[in-house]
Parts: sequence; C-alpha cells; structure tokens
Amino acid sequence: MYRVVSNCQEWSMPVTALRRGFERARSLEPDAQIQACIHQLTHPELLAREVLQAWEIVQSGCPEPDDDGKPLDSPPATDRHSTLVEEFFYATRELMVLGDRCSFTCLSSNVQPLPTAPEEEAALSVGLDYVGLTCDNSATLVLGAVQAPGDATAYPLLLRLLACLTEIAPAAQRERMNRDYFLGVASPDSRFDLNLVLWDRAETPQTNPISELTRDLAEKVKEALVASPSFPPILRDVVCLRMNPDRFDGRMRFDWRV
Repeated sequence: MYRVVSNCQEWSMPVTALRRGFERARSLEPDAQIQACIHQLTHPELLAREVLQAWEIVQSGCPEPDDDGKPLDSPPATDRHSTLVEEFFYATRELMVLGDRCSFTCLSSNVQPLPTAPEEEAALSVGLDYVGLTCDNSATLVLGAVQAPGDATAYPLLLRLLACLTEIAPAAQRERMNRDYFLGVASPDSRFDLNLVLWDRAETPQTNPISELTRDLAEKVKEALVASPSFPPILRDVVCLRMNPDRFDGRMRFDWRV
C-alpha cells in the first residue's frame, strides 16, 4: 500500500497486480522470462486487463486538487539508480537516436509517479529513469526505463513502463507531472512514447529472444488498449533503443518500434 501525505491530507493507493507482475518478472532468470513472455503472448488479454485494472485503481484512488486548486505534492526524490541515469539522461541533454525519428531532449530524470512502497525499498528502480520530449514535429512526451542489473532484459522494462503509464494517467497526476517533470509542455491531450533502453554490452544468446518476444507482446497489448473505451488515449508508441554505457556519447541505436 502506498501512503502519501499530499496537501496535508493522507491518502493511500494499493500496489496493483501490474506492479506485482513487474516485481515477479524482474526476479526471473532469462529462461523463465522467456516462458512468462510466451504465456503472456498466448493470452495477451490478461496483461491488457491488468493495465486497465491498474488505471482504474489509480484513477479512483488519486485525489483531485484541493479546494484552493493546489495540485498534488510530489513524492520525495530517490537516489536509487541515479548515478547512471543522471550521467546519461540529465535534464536539457539532447539524445540522438540513429535509425529512427525518436531523438529526444531529456526533461527530468529519476521520476517516481507514486511514492515507493516499503517492500520496494531495495529495488534498483521502480519508476521512470527519465522523461523527455521528441525532437520531431509531433513533440511527443517520452517515458523511459533504462536497463539496470535488476532489469537485464526488455520484458520487465515493458511491465515497469506500463505500470508507470497507468500511474500518470489520471488528470491530477498528469497536472502534477507537468508541473514537476514535463516543464509545462504537456497538454490534456498529450500522448506518450514508452522507451525501453537496453545495453549493447549485456546482449547474450540467452537473452536475444526476449527482446523480440517483448516487441510482440507490446504490439498485442497496445492493440487491446487502443481498442478499449475504458483506457485514455495516451499511449502512442513503444520503442526499444540500444546504448553502450561504457562509451556513451549521446547517441543511441534504434532497435524496434510498435
């Protein structure tokens, strides 16, 4: 249960099944992740349902601004995973993506849509490693999750990003995110790209299939969410990028897009 004191009022938010699924996925060995991803592909409606349920839970539990119009307070900043993230994805830095239209400018790093639950205190990262804005004419907001030792493949990164997307979807949350992290560039009809960032150096034959399976899963879940009248139209694309953290110069490599 998340417990938050916002504008002098305490409110609580249950940890969703989608979050729990992410926690399980990041603890699995690569072979088990492959099997879990194949199961999700066989029944993609299950993951889509978890996304919808998570959105409904956050929507119903997230308070609106108070009578004075004050938006929600922000969760305290975390230094978890921050050394890597802030070195490569600090605010105002422009990232060039080779091979696609998704180059972007970072707006913020180490973003927690909701406060960290007590049982997640030891986790490397449970929120967004960065948020950004694409450099093309669409000026699409970007939510990014970067590979870490606890998230060594694309599969848990996708689940983490879907969980974060549901946690910023309510209007009050998007208002707070716009004030604190999006630097005022978001609008009520803004949509988001989800960026999964993998390290080139960590690729092994054992983990190769997971990226392709994750792409297929992202495609099926996106189709279900876009078709659902219950889910807000905030998801544009899911994009997988590659980077080499040992000699990173601001350029990333495009892998796939859904």
